[in-house]
Amino acid sequence: MQMWNHFASTVKIWLEVKLYSKKGDLVYSHKQPVRSFLANWTKALYGITYSTTNLNIVKVVTRYGGSVGYPSYSGTGYPLFKLTADEGDTRNGIIFGSGTTPPSIDDYDLEAPIPHGTEAGELYYNASGLVYDIKSDRGVIHAYRTASNQSGEDVTVSEIGLAFIWRRSDGNYYPVLVLRDVLDEALVVPHTYTIEGRYIFEFVL
Repeated sequence: MQMWNHFASTVKIWLEVKLYSKKGDLVYSHKQPVRSFLANWTKALYGITYSTTNLNIVKVVTRYGGSVGYPSYSGTGYPLFKLTADEGDTRNGIIFGSGTTPPSIDDYDLEAPIPHGTEAGELYYNASGLVYDIKSDRGVIHAYRTASNQSGEDVTVSEIGLAFIWRRSDGNYYPVLVLRDVLDEALVVPHTYTIEGRYIFEFVL
C-alpha cells in the first residue's frame, strides 16, 4: 500500500489588501493566507449540494444574528449565494471593519463593520465584484471591492470579511458571513485614499 508522506493542498486562498493615493498610485500592498473559513461556509455548501433548493437543510446564522434554514430558496431570478454587491450596499460582498479580535469559527459578522458613507469613521463602498479565470493548471476566482475615504479623517481597517446574500422563501433577503480575517497589520486609510480588499481562490489541478 502506498503511503503519503507529504500533502500539498490543491485549494489555496489568499487575502490581498492594497492602498491607493488620491491620484491612484499604489502606495501599499499586502497579501496573507486566509485562515478564516467560518462554520457558515461549510453549512451553506452542504445545504446547496444536499438536495433541492426549497428545503431547510441546515441552519446558518445571518449577519443580523438570527438562525435561519438554508437554502429555502425563493425561486427563479432571486439570489441564492450572491457574493457581488452594488455600490453602497454593505450587506454582502467584501466588507471592511475595525475589529481586532481573532476570528472564531462561529463568527457571523465582523466585530466592528465600517459603514458606508462620507462621515467620520465611514468608507464610501464601491461595487463588490467577482472575476473568474482558467490558467494552465488552476481555476481562479477573485472577489474584490474598493472603498474610498471621503470622511475628512483617517479610517483604520483591521478586519475584512466576505458575505453572500440570498432570498428565502419568506421573501426576505439574508446576508451570511462566510469569511472573516484580521489583517496582520492594521491599515490606516487617509482622507482621499482608497483601499482595495481581494479574496483570491486558487483551485490547483
